[in-house]
Order: sequence, then C-alpha cells, then structure tokens
Amino acid sequence: MAWRGFSCPPRGGVRRVLRRWAPPVCASAAALAAAFAFTPAPAPASEAPAAQAPRIIGLRHVEGRTRVALRLPRATGFEVFALADPPRLVVAFDAPAWEGAPPPPPPGGLVRAVRAGLAADGRARLVLELARPARLAEAVQFPDPDDATGPTVLRLELAYASPDGFAAAAGWPEGRGPLAPAPPPADPRPLVMIDPGHGGMDPGAIRGEAVEKALVMTFARDLARALLATGRWRVALSREDDRYLGLAERVARAEAAGAAALLSIHANTVARGDAVGASIFTLAAGGSSDAETAALADSENRADVAPGDDRAVEPDAALRAVHEIGMRRALVASRLLGADLAAHLGQATPMLRGRAHSQAGFRVLRSSRVPAALVELGFLSNAQDLARMRDPAWRRRAAEALTAGLDAWAGAEAARPFAALAP
Repeated sequence: MAWRGFSCPPRGGVRRVLRRWAPPVCASAAALAAAFAFTPAPAPASEAPAAQAPRIIGLRHVEGRTRVALRLPRATGFEVFALADPPRLVVAFDAPAWEGAPPPPPPGGLVRAVRAGLAADGRARLVLELARPARLAEAVQFPDPDDATGPTVLRLELAYASPDGFAAAAGWPEGRGPLAPAPPPADPRPLVMIDPGHGGMDPGAIRGEAVEKALVMTFARDLARALLATGRWRVALSREDDRYLGLAERVARAEAAGAAALLSIHANTVARGDAVGASIFTLAAGGSSDAETAALADSENRADVAPGDDRAVEPDAALRAVHEIGMRRALVASRLLGADLAAHLGQATPMLRGRAHSQAGFRVLRSSRVPAALVELGFLSNAQDLARMRDPAWRRRAAEALTAGLDAWAGAEAARPFAALAP
C-alpha cells in the first residue's frame, strides 16, 4: 500500500504496534475488524513492485487467532476477500511470482491449508483454506527491518466469525476469477530448528585445536540427518556455514519458520577441575538452577558480540499481556522438552552429574512462540568428552537419542499447540 494513501488512523483503527522505523506503520481502518473484504488504495505507478518474489515468513496460531506474515518486494495495494465451498480467505496483490512453498498451517488454528499462485490478471494470490469460518481482524504493513532497500512485511490476523456472517460476506469481487492450479499440498510435519552455536567471528569455547563452533556444526548436521530419517520431522538450521548470528536473530528465525521446537547446540569447557558429561538447559522462569548454571548462561549471553541485534521495543500493556501468556505456555512445553531430551540422551552418553537438566536465563531460549532447549554435548576440557564429540559413531547415537526425546515430547499435552506428529 502507498504510505501516502494508507496511514495509521489516530483512533478507531488498529494501533501502531512497531515503533522503531521512521516511516509510519500502516494498519487497517476500523471497519477492517468487522469486515471480510478490504481494499486499500493501490500504489501509484511510480511505486510499482520490482520484479521480486513475495514469500510467507510466518504462520502461527496464538490465543485463538491465526497470524500470517508475508514479505513483499515493496509497499503495495492489496485486497482480502472471503469465498465459500470450501470456505477460504484470499489475499491478492501485485507481484510477479512466489518464492518457496507455503508452510504447513499450525495445528488447532483457523487455517487448514495454504495455497499460493498467480491469477489470470497477473496478480499474486494467497489462499487460506479455513478450518472454520473466520474474518480478517487486523492488517498491518511496515518496512522490513532486515532490508532497507524497500521490501515490506504484510501481517494479517484472522479471528473467528459466525457461519452466517461468513456466508453473507463470501463472494468474488467484481472482475476477479479463480486461481491458477494449486501447487502440491504443504508438508504437515512439525519443524525442528537446529541452532549450531556461535560461528563466524565468535568461535565459542577453544581447547587446543578443538573449536566449539566447528564441532557443534558437525553435530547439528548429524542431528538433522537423524530427524529426517524418521520421516516424522522437517528440519532447518539457523546457520549452515561459518557465519555469526546474534542470539535474537536465531530465535527470530525459528519463530518466522513456524518451528515446533528450537534446539541450540553447544559444547562446554572449564578452566579448572575436570567436569564431564552432556547436559540440557531450558529457560528459567526466575533464577537459575544453581550458581554454575547462572555463570554458564552469563558466559553464553556475553558471546552475543553484536548487542544491536537484540534491540527491543517496549510494548504496551496489551502486547505485554499477550507475550506473557505465550511465554508461560512455551516455558511449560520447554521444560517437558528438556526433561525428555535429558532422559533419552542419558541412555546414550554420560550426563553431567547432578545437572543433567537445568534452567537458566539463556537469551537464545527466550521465545514466547517456540519451545526451546540448549544442548551441551560435553566438555572440550575433558579428554573423554572431546573424543566422544569427534567420534562419528557417538554423534550418531547421541543424535538418535535426541530424536527419540523429541518424539516422546511431541506426544505430551503441553507440546500439542506447538508440534503434532504426522501419522
């Protein structure tokens, strides 16, 4: 949408929820919350989208509402309308093509399938097939914070609607027609985001020739293979080469991908003494489990050498309440995840005595949307642990144990909002 033709209304509309950019964040008008169809002013010809492909960067169901985030080449006009038989919402806008396959919808949400394609008029269309009647409750378009060249993010929020209200609103807008043939259905399996710790200018722990960032990258690939071999999980890596990522960026990538779980892979070391064994950490609701765990979390958090990556915008009271509700649910699911991972990993390798599963304030685990656990494979300072981490057979057994832990966790009640294993 053109910034000049669609600005944030001072009252009656959706409030501005992101404040870090200079241009205004454009939101829907008051009628949007009650209507099914809305067409903002189209962008002037001088602002026509460049030949870049839009893509879906987020699809989540939170507190009874389903949220969809699209990355568009630049600000553009769009329209949203409802269709019946089957019930669906259609988002149409100017774009030449689509990038990547649509992600699977979150379990228990308002959307049961996602399709994307091009209409005969050359406009891109996103089709959200509905599990039950729904309406567009909010639409916000704002500059992409990760790209200053012009792309924008269009965020849509769907809410429940009455069957009669949906039926009355459904129908093609004048001059519009059916979508081109749909692509194959999206993969319904839950996604695990594997996060190899450190990278790039941040090597992590170093002991002689052993460097943490390289060891955990190797194990992350072994874990990915083990998960994929089950046929029950999809897998993504936060980094696939030797590059630096801030801690907040790692969490953001997991959230944007709609991950069911985030596993951050690390290796430990001690300057004095001889600690031995693997361990699992999850986020602490309050203080850390013990002083040693708190010190480890502080050390990992200080490794975030680009603190600008974690700039935070102070939310208003309503947004804080939503975040806190999500965080409580994620904390419960994370603790169960940590317990299952520790129980299964302990069958494959020695665990750190007395601290197989601990809680601390690791910043890479702070997500209100994705249950997360940090896996310490062992101690570089211990010759036996280091030999294990370098042994392909041990890495395979440890990866299979963590996979079994994820399988066990996915069946738990607290995990169901985040992960639903395919049959």
